[in-house]
Amino acid sequence: MLCGLPVAAGGVYLGVPVVTLDLSTALSKVPIALSDGFDALTAALVDLGVPPSELDQIQQGFDDAVEGVEAFTDTFPTLLPVPHLGGGIEIGLPLVVIDGLRLTGGLMTDGLLRSIASIAGVDVPDPLADFDIAIGEDSGHVTADLGFSSWILSTEAVKRFDLFLVALNLGAGLDLIGGRITPSIAYDVPEELEDGLGQAVDALHLDGLTWSAFAVHGVIGFELGPPFLRLYGDLRWTLPLSHSEGWWEIRPGSLSALLGFVIRF
Repeated sequence: MLCGLPVAAGGVYLGVPVVTLDLSTALSKVPIALSDGFDALTAALVDLGVPPSELDQIQQGFDDAVEGVEAFTDTFPTLLPVPHLGGGIEIGLPLVVIDGLRLTGGLMTDGLLRSIASIAGVDVPDPLADFDIAIGEDSGHVTADLGFSSWILSTEAVKRFDLFLVALNLGAGLDLIGGRITPSIAYDVPEELEDGLGQAVDALHLDGLTWSAFAVHGVIGFELGPPFLRLYGDLRWTLPLSHSEGWWEIRPGSLSALLGFVIRF
């Protein structure tokens, strides 16, 4: 049987906080956004006098592409884990019910991702996409990149049951979660295509890839190792009290976690 230590112990955590994003609504909106963008581009092509036969070919190509996208989104997980770099600190409290008050946080950005990929020997293109386009007799050049930031800040009261080499943590607390995906698209096309392409990009609602939430959570965690240095892992069940999101309706998911190690003192 596990028993609590008679003296409360604090600690420093280093590891990977993980949040999940609920993409169920966002995935269902992908065909809608693509269709709106294509309609805006088609209207511009009609104004430029592109013949109906060529428009039909473009439409067929678009329909085939949408079918491929829908097949992909049907298999894509609706709950996406997002790892962060971070850690935390726990202040020991000599109370009967509560052994400590813990504060943890994590951050992930596109810059950190590129740095990690570079250390791992993975070459990430910069920008992510760089290609030429041809529409009728016109041609142009498009570059696209992706900015990203996600963060989490949590605080919780913890009860720990300790047996020298293993410990069980139970707790409850509060979370602040937020993030943003910022696609950037630059294009060099004939002047008569600029307005239509700009309207097509606007129809994709690229400024609506945001999420934030204030939530409560319960946590169960385990420690393994000697008291002064232990492997640590926990799982958290999250219930948002309030949240906001952009057009794509990305929301923080119901699960989060913390993986890493803890130095006890």
